[in-house]
Amino acid sequence: MPKIVDPEQYRKELLHQCFDLFADKGYANVTTRQLSKALGISTGAMYHYFSSKQVLFEQLVEEVCFQDVQLFKMAARGHTLSDRIEALGNLLLEHEEHFVKQATIWVDFYQHHALVEINENPVFQQVDQRYQQAMIDLLGISDLKLARFIWTLINGILIEQTEEEDYLSFEDKIHLLVQMLTAYSEKHLAT
Repeated sequence: MPKIVDPEQYRKELLHQCFDLFADKGYANVTTRQLSKALGISTGAMYHYFSSKQVLFEQLVEEVCFQDVQLFKMAARGHTLSDRIEALGNLLLEHEEHFVKQATIWVDFYQHHALVEINENPVFQQVDQRYQQAMIDLLGISDLKLARFIWTLINGILIEQTEEEDYLSFEDKIHLLVQMLTAYSEKHLAT
């Protein structure tokens, strides 16, 4: 009897495999043929699910964002802002490898594409807005600029983790971030 495959679930499995491949080799260094070979499917089958490497990447970014937002929602259960900031720090520490791989993929992608092309891509714009909204929801803040700045700080820490030599551990950086956000919130966001 033939195996019944859920196409949507299978597509997501392919995306998850691509995540690690892009993190290891870089977006620019992987051809469609190499992708299909690594995924164990024919190039034709890959094109059935993704019309191009760019479309595959966009869908990967959307899927990763969806999963990250779910993680942020689960972490948003604290009652006080301090609790939620601490939960954000713990989430980043628990999923360090995932977030650093994600930063690695983005750095490589940015290096090989024009900034205007990235900034004008509706998929990337929507994903950016989802992450900002996730910060707003997780921290229970209403200031969009502050949410964007916090996400920028987190991305900076993650990008720094992709470098060979590092003077502070990831854990130290996250603890400092939590302390800074807590101090800021106590002074400016206390309700």
